[in-house]
Amino acid sequence: MLSIASFALIGWAAAALTQRDANISQQNTLDVDVCVIGGGAAGTYAAIKSKELGKSVAVVEQQDRLGGHTKTYVDPASKKVIELGVAEYQDTPIVRAFFARLQVPLYQYNYTTPGVTSEYADFSTGLPATPKQGDLLGAWNAFQVQVAKYPSLFYSLDDVPFPVPADLLLPFGQFITKYELQDAVPYLSLYGEGWGNFVTLPTLLAIKYFSPDFFSPASLSGDGPGALAAKDNSLIYGNATQELGSYALLSSTVISMDRSAADGVTITVQTPSGKKLIRAKKLISAIPPLIDNLNGFDLNNKTEVPIFNKFRGHSWYVGLVNNSGVPDNVTLVNYGTTNTNNFNIPVVPGVYNIYATAVPGIHYFLFAGNDSQPTFTESQVETALQDTLTRLRATGVIPNSSGPVKDLSIIDFTSHSPYELYVPSDQIAKGFYNKLFALQGQRNTYWTGAAFVTQSSTAIWNYTDQLVTKMWSG
Repeated sequence: MLSIASFALIGWAAAALTQRDANISQQNTLDVDVCVIGGGAAGTYAAIKSKELGKSVAVVEQQDRLGGHTKTYVDPASKKVIELGVAEYQDTPIVRAFFARLQVPLYQYNYTTPGVTSEYADFSTGLPATPKQGDLLGAWNAFQVQVAKYPSLFYSLDDVPFPVPADLLLPFGQFITKYELQDAVPYLSLYGEGWGNFVTLPTLLAIKYFSPDFFSPASLSGDGPGALAAKDNSLIYGNATQELGSYALLSSTVISMDRSAADGVTITVQTPSGKKLIRAKKLISAIPPLIDNLNGFDLNNKTEVPIFNKFRGHSWYVGLVNNSGVPDNVTLVNYGTTNTNNFNIPVVPGVYNIYATAVPGIHYFLFAGNDSQPTFTESQVETALQDTLTRLRATGVIPNSSGPVKDLSIIDFTSHSPYELYVPSDQIAKGFYNKLFALQGQRNTYWTGAAFVTQSSTAIWNYTDQLVTKMWSG
């Protein structure tokens, strides 16, 4: 781990580099009202909202596209769409307005796929499984009674009660047991796929994620309206890219930054065409605030580094596989029969679930890590998938006549890591989130993204809308 002295040296070097790069030509200098770092859900929304308010914007995004966790696969033959990230949005005014602003139609999201059946197995053993039957709706309603005690959490994490109530500091599994919510765990597990062993997380984060504003009762049964989606959820980001034009700096990274001036910030950015200097009145950081992600930032060693050093993230990977042997009309749900201490949630690290898609021959799979092994390569995930399918075939969960497992092919793969940043309960108890949100506005910098709200585009847009509006109201 770098020492405080090392961080001081990095900050000095970054400032010096900014001075050196002040000689970048005027042609490669952008003067804007706001520079947004990160072009995912939070950054794209912040940029478009600022433009709506009449502000000039530059966006710096390290990927070759905007969209972050939203990634869409279009089958070359059928032209059918499979979402590898964000699949649905809650039906809220913010969602409808943002899609309308970017001229993308919305449709009712279907929670179930006609003709597809779910089969259960323990992926760690390959054995078929029979889930326990319980009162899901009753348990969910009982959970919402507890959630309703903390209405300030529905909007963001900037109003966490202090002192923090003891229930919010419990590992979520203990909270489930205390309030007899076990029958809701299968549902919570499906929606908490990216969290890995989510029952160990502080209850505060679970309550924020599953707040009533962003989960509809329709998703419990699969019936009726409850969420929205586009035919291709990446369309809004493509349209946003077009609107931003040359001020969307894709495949670009921050080299250095200087936020010491009272009247603005300067950011030196490496782009595919060379270095650019951005001079902005304000900065919005919309990337996961892990220290390793903030390379090039002139972080304050007393106020910023100690906070961002506390964050940890989960590893979550999504891929599309063909020749898996799983029948086209079958979704395989991982039910952890051996994981009885954790309410039979899937054992991680490992393949979480395998879903049927609208494209014959292609299944969608998810892989979750854990705290002891936070990162995986695509090759490691593919090996784990092969091993999982081999176990499922050996027990007959997958028909043995479906061809050798070695013939499978991953045709698309994406990492959603780091996902759902968190801090331990002892840090929450010490007022972590109060300290985090106290950074807003310091050094002309504002922060947004899932770490400040929860891992939901709908929630992030809601928070970012109010943040940007307030930012420009002074």
